[in-house]
Amino acid sequence: MAIHITKSKLFDEEKGNLKENAIHYFPCKINFEGSANVSRYFTNLITKNGDENNGLTASFRGYPLNGCIVSLPEGYKGLILKETVKPVSGTERTFHVTHTFQSLTYWNWDKIPSKDDAFLSALDWTDIAEAIHSPVQDLNKEKIVCNSSTTDPDSTKAEH
Repeated sequence: MAIHITKSKLFDEEKGNLKENAIHYFPCKINFEGSANVSRYFTNLITKNGDENNGLTASFRGYPLNGCIVSLPEGYKGLILKETVKPVSGTERTFHVTHTFQSLTYWNWDKIPSKDDAFLSALDWTDIAEAIHSPVQDLNKEKIVCNSSTTDPDSTKAEH
């Protein structure tokens, strides 16, 4: 099964960029699809801790949340995708980009976010992947210097 991601013809790059901190990553699944008055019932109640980590506190349905603002790694952009056709098993799927973002607010239940969290440590893998997949200089092509004389591994000298 193939998955296609397309930028909608109606997507406007300037209008499609979400305001800073408009995306919230919660440590739970919410079984609801649709609009919600998030600004009235959630974002207006977020407070800053004032600590060196710029931590945030809030609550969701009475449960305490601790959070922090996470910027995506340089060169990466978050996408909000929408699927307009219900998927049928085994068929190709097409998603359309509706919005983009550069940062998000990451939340934990009653625990301060740390690099030990799976989500935050996963962001470190972008640096590791870049290092692993970047071109490696071929050491066999470099000239080797031995005892003040230069030897080129590509040169061949026939001795008689």
